[in-house]
Amino acid sequence: MICLLKMKFTKLNFLRFNVVTLSSEFVFIWKVSCISLLLLYLLPNQFYGQSIPQLSEQASISVLTCAPGDELYSLFGHTAILVSDPENKIDYTFNYGTFDFNTPFFYLKFSQGNLDYLLSVTSFKNFLKEYFISGRSVWQQELNLSYEQKNELFKALIINARPENRAYRYDFFYDNCATRVGNIILEHIPGEVVFKNSPDSIKNITFREAIHPYLNRKPWIKLGIDLVLGAKADLLTDSVSIMFLPDHLMSQIAGLKFTDSSGRSQDLVKTQSLVLDFSDRKVIEPNSVSTSLFFWLFLFLLLLLSFGEVLGAINLKLFDFFLYLIIGITGLVVFYLAFVSFHIVTGSNWNLLWANPLWLIAVFLRNRKFTSVIRVILQCLLLLFFVSLLFTPQYIPNEFVAVSLLLFIRISPVINLILYKKVKR
Repeated sequence: MICLLKMKFTKLNFLRFNVVTLSSEFVFIWKVSCISLLLLYLLPNQFYGQSIPQLSEQASISVLTCAPGDELYSLFGHTAILVSDPENKIDYTFNYGTFDFNTPFFYLKFSQGNLDYLLSVTSFKNFLKEYFISGRSVWQQELNLSYEQKNELFKALIINARPENRAYRYDFFYDNCATRVGNIILEHIPGEVVFKNSPDSIKNITFREAIHPYLNRKPWIKLGIDLVLGAKADLLTDSVSIMFLPDHLMSQIAGLKFTDSSGRSQDLVKTQSLVLDFSDRKVIEPNSVSTSLFFWLFLFLLLLLSFGEVLGAINLKLFDFFLYLIIGITGLVVFYLAFVSFHIVTGSNWNLLWANPLWLIAVFLRNRKFTSVIRVILQCLLLLFFVSLLFTPQYIPNEFVAVSLLLFIRISPVINLILYKKVKR
């Protein structure tokens, strides 16, 4: 079994780590990136057409769980599988979370949900470098598998890593680095599987509720994600589907029991250890304005301005132009993700009732009669949105209610009638 080095930083060590010169740090990261990119292509190719080696009795297979990071792509953590067999000089970390930036139309495919992710293979040491640099903890759970089960699982991983098999269509909730690891492990566990330590908090929570704790430190990103996720994100999870998040995968397999060949109940996890310990690292919380406070104060301010407009003290035509333009562009994005992209969880989005491309027609269309029809349609959609709050299966943040009220006030037939009469006079 691989000998693990537990790295715990004192405040002094952490300070030394931070005072590395900027240029040397960039050089180091650049070297690591180059090595990782090289391994991304070379290691899978070495499995092509070769016989799969047998593991020794001393081999171990472990699940690696990486703590969430500060960047958007790392907010939810990461998962990989380590196969270690010093006797046969096997040190492979199987990572389902990589992709190739050189893919044709990369950003278009990414936005469409049509981008293939790749299973890459690297050494344990190289895998840890990224998390050492970013100051993220890594846990290792050695699996309690028989010799035959280890070889079967190793064989499946090698076959997965071959060039013709390593690509898969990524889906955030249903097919990602954590679900791939969880599924391949469950497929190679014999007998009945029982989740003993499933916490009560997992029961009756939705996919959306499961990701919210990871987004609380970034309220504006959280709001944006809630905007584009549709009603399918509000389906309930269970003991298996909750494992789309690395932290939950770790806790689920820690309490998982299975029946071995002799009929005895066995724990899946043999040992659990902390490989990189950055638990003492202080996370600097960004100063961020409460999104809820911002939108409700903005609504209150607009009420005052609209009252001033009715009295003839102010003209808000320019404000309406930019408001409708912003909402229209937002609506285009929501519409695209809901109906054009391949993303499953962005469909059936009730936010389209208030954030839709029709607002752009209200901005740019010069035909007054047709514009009036569009305005009536928008008013009806907003009213339908308010009514839908009573029965919609989708979670709607109160910020969106504030924006919808703001839109309804500006496009309200009462205000428009008063302003029209003033113009006629």
